[in-house]
This record gives sequence, structure tokens and C-alpha cells, in this order.
Amino acid sequence: MSLSLCVITKNEEKNLSRCIESAKNIVDEIIIVDTGSTDRTVEIAESYGARIFYYPWNDNFSDAKNFAFCQAKGSWILTMDADEALSSADKYKILPLLDNEDIDIYLFHTLSYMGSSPGVDTASNLNIRLIRNHKGYQYKGAIHEQIYNVNQQLIDKRKVKIEDIIVYHYGYLDKAVAEKNKAGRNMKILERLLREDPEDNFHLFNMGNEYLRLREFEKALEYYRRAYRKFMPGLAHSPKLLLKLVMTLEALQMYEEELEVLERGLSCYPKFVDLEYLRACLFHKQKKYTLAIKGFKRCLTMEASPLHLRNINEVEGYRSYYALGEIHSELGDHEEAYDYYLQAIKAKPNFYMPLYRIAENLLKRGRNMDETKAALEKFFGKNLNAGAYGKLGDIFFSIGRYDSAYEYFLSAYEQMEPNPNIYYNLGMCQLYLKHYQEAYQWFEKIEGGRCCEDAVYRMALCEILSNHIENAERFIQLTPDHAYNKRSLVYKAFKNLAVGNPCGMLSDDKEESNAYVPIIFTLLNDLLKISAPEIFEKSLQLLNLIENDEVLLKLAKLYYCHGYYRLAYQEFVRSIQLFNKIDREGLRLMENIMDLSTGFTI
Repeated sequence: MSLSLCVITKNEEKNLSRCIESAKNIVDEIIIVDTGSTDRTVEIAESYGARIFYYPWNDNFSDAKNFAFCQAKGSWILTMDADEALSSADKYKILPLLDNEDIDIYLFHTLSYMGSSPGVDTASNLNIRLIRNHKGYQYKGAIHEQIYNVNQQLIDKRKVKIEDIIVYHYGYLDKAVAEKNKAGRNMKILERLLREDPEDNFHLFNMGNEYLRLREFEKALEYYRRAYRKFMPGLAHSPKLLLKLVMTLEALQMYEEELEVLERGLSCYPKFVDLEYLRACLFHKQKKYTLAIKGFKRCLTMEASPLHLRNINEVEGYRSYYALGEIHSELGDHEEAYDYYLQAIKAKPNFYMPLYRIAENLLKRGRNMDETKAALEKFFGKNLNAGAYGKLGDIFFSIGRYDSAYEYFLSAYEQMEPNPNIYYNLGMCQLYLKHYQEAYQWFEKIEGGRCCEDAVYRMALCEILSNHIENAERFIQLTPDHAYNKRSLVYKAFKNLAVGNPCGMLSDDKEESNAYVPIIFTLLNDLLKISAPEIFEKSLQLLNLIENDEVLLKLAKLYYCHGYYRLAYQEFVRSIQLFNKIDREGLRLMENIMDLSTGFTI
């Protein structure tokens, strides 16, 4: 039995090699159908000896895939996207499947990486991957295409099988989504389809997914609700519809409706562990701790969901252990929390978040710093390398123990090649320790890389805090387009405020002011971490130099994050009184402050 790999491409020079490399040893031919690349995609395909065909893009994925299938000579077709890769451990399981005369279609397990980089944050789906060729199988549907057979009305389900073979998908990483504008492309197609059939359940569901990826939760909810009105448990996408609807309601803090959907989902799919987990998360957020603990423990006793019901990976494992650790930590039961954090690490050794919590936990339980460091080091083995030192530095930096963080970053620095990131980390530790000249010297070593511009501004900050004002001015002018660069303008204004000089408005335009807000709050966050109250008070005047009615709300949240609860509460109140501005998160934080207020007067 021969196997053809079929891939549709357009400007995939960053991904195509990874895709082909993952499958080249098991396929007999590689079919690339290019829909208009202007980069090196075709050149890369040629380097692998691929057979290359061209198809004009017509906003229809099925047409492009069916064209590719027509070029395939193999007995079977392996269909993949260019931004996917077969698991190296699983790919050799594929060839024996081709000898099964009873099966025509195989579905594999797709793990889509989410967030900024590939890691533990993944979403799970089932996708058709292997199709017996020359048997009339084709795709239909312009997007999120479905398989059918031109020779028969219905596909025989006995000829379809699910295999737990993993395909990694890189296309939903933040950078990839932004570069390719997938949402814009997909929504254009879906809008056309919904004009033709406004109540199509599947298209409504997929449009909701696009808005959810864009974090436009109200619009996502609109489409999910329209699809949910005709909810049918037997439809293949219905479990995912429930899950996405729950996530959207959670984001909008519509907890009562969220619980109703969860209860209905669990009645329809009792083995859907994701829903059990999300219900426990909801109880946790509502501080219904007893119900939350029971829910997470129930997850730990359940078997992993069948692949067609799996989306959030390992909820029956490390995620529930970690959640139980968080609950017990909030309840002040630090020993119980510690045990659950350990279980989470055992279940998922490359999940590092429990280590951050364990560091906090040990210090809260009265361990001194040397004991805490020794306990954390044990998780990395006897011989610590640069990577382990760097991770330990991250852990202690995150909990504000900058002296210990500096020691670990310094150990990493001594074992590795010159690296702008390690210089930057060392500089930030010294900055927060108020060792401004030492920080300056580390930042000065950075000559390139993503953190170079940040380092220049941190050097300017070191000079301002050291009262070397003229030097600070020089650094601000070193930055590109300093006369028009908003970050430069903020730092110049801050320099003037620090020495008591007059300062004009940065912007009196509301839209333009929005661009200044994150810059100002990054600076305010630094000053709070440095614990420089006098200069922080002066820096607050920056908020008066822009036109934005959310600055008090953001300031309240910043105070809350740093544990200044009384100040946070006062700013929440001022935000409501002066600007009528509060959001769901703000209300929740105000409630938390009220719960914590037994030790002080608000």
C-alpha cells in the first residue's frame, strides 16, 4: 500500500519544512498544491522532491483539497496542513493501518498549541487524516470541510476509525494568528455561507469560534447562542459547542447561565471530563470551595474522555491536582496545598507553575531562604545546568525575592554563552534591589535582541533614580525617532516630573492616549516594585497628561496586584465616582478586598 502526503500551501516558508520532515520517511510521494505563495514555499517544496501543482484560491478549502487528492497516486492519502507536524513517536504507527481492509478513513488526535510558544497549553481535536484513495471520498464545504462519498448517500461508519496518533498544530500560536489573519480569512468565508443559510448550526458554531479567538466575547456568545437554540447531542460538533459556550460565558462572568449549560452538558455526555473540570473551576471562582474540591477530586477518579470529547488536555491529571493546590493555598492549608502541587509535578514534570507556588508555600510555612532554595533545587536533579539555574531565577524573581533570583541568574550566566536575555534578567534584579549602577552595567552589555530597546529605557530609569538627569536625557535621545516615539515622550515627561520641572500634556486625544496607557503603567509597575514612594507619587502625575477615563481603574488593579489593598479600594471608588468606570474584574477585586478587610479599615 502506497501513501501520498497532500498539503495545501500559501506563504508557508516558516512551517513547510517541519511538516514534510515529520512525514517524509513514511510517505511515497509528496503533493503540494500552492494557492499563491510569494515567499520561498515552492522552493522549499522542490527541495524535498515534492510534486507541485498550482490552484487559484477561491475561498473554498474543499475545492483545493479535492484538487490535491486528484493528483495523488497513492493507495492512501495523508492530509495535513503546512503548519502541522506528525508526532515523531507516533508516525510509525501509521503504515500498519493501511493494511486494514475494513477501514477507509482514520481520524487522528490533533494537539493545537496555544499562547505565545509551544508548551503545555494545548487544545485537542479529532481530524480526518488518512483517506483511502480512488474510492470516491471528497470534501465538501468551503471551510471546516466535511468528508463525503460521491458513490453513496451516507458514509458507512464501520469504515471510519479513531486512532490515538498525535498531530501537532502550530497555527493557533499568537504570532501565527496575527501574521496570517486567519480570523479575517475564515470570517469572510463564514459570512458568505451564513448569508446563504443563516441558521446553519455548524457555521454559527464556527463563527462563534472565530470571535472567541479574537476575544470578542459578546459577539462569540451571540453566535453560540444561535447555534445552541437547536442543540442536538448527536451532532459531531455539539460537545465542542457546549465547551466553547461555557468558556465564553465564563469570560463574561455570566455564571448562572454557565452552570445551566454545564449541567445540561454533563447530562448529555457523562464521560465529558472537561465539563466536570470547568464546573469545578466555576465553583472555585465563586468560592464554593467544598463543591470545587469535590469536583476536582471527581475528575481525578474519571478516565480520560474519549477522543471525540477531549479538548482541554489532562484535566483528569495535573490540571486538577494543581487546582486543588490553589484552593488549599487560598484556604491557608499550606501543607495540603504543597502535597497537591507535588502531585501536579509528578503527573506533568514539564509543568513548572507548581514550582512557583511551592516556593511561596515554603516561605509561608516558615522555611528560611536556604531551605526553600534547597527544596526547589531538588526538582532539577543533582547537577544543575544553565537552564535549571535560569528557571530557578525566574521562580524567585516572580515572588519578589530578587537577591536569590540574581544569584541563580548569575550562575546561569557563568555557564552559558553571552546572551542578551540573561543580561536583562540580571539587570532587572539589580534594578528592583535599588542597585541602580549595577543594573545599568548589565543593561549596558545588551547590544541586540528583542530586549535591547527595553534595556535602553531601563538605563534611562537607572540614571533618573540615581539623579543623573543629563545622562538620562542622553539615553532617551538614543532611542529611534525619540522626538515622536511615545515611550520616549513618556520617559522625558517622567524625567521632568522627577526633578520638579513643568510638563505639558502628552495627548488630549482619547484615541491617541490609549497608546500611552500601557507605557505609563509599565513604568508605574517598575516603580512600585522598586518601592520608591516619593518618586512614585511624582510619576502618578503622568496619568494627568493623557485623556483616558480608565486610568483610575487600571491604577486600582495595579495597587491590588502589589498588595496595596486599601489604596486599590480607594481608586476603585474614585473610578466609579469620577468616571463611572468599573468592570467585572474590578467588582470581583473589590469583593476580595472586603473579605480581606478585617485587618484594616477601608
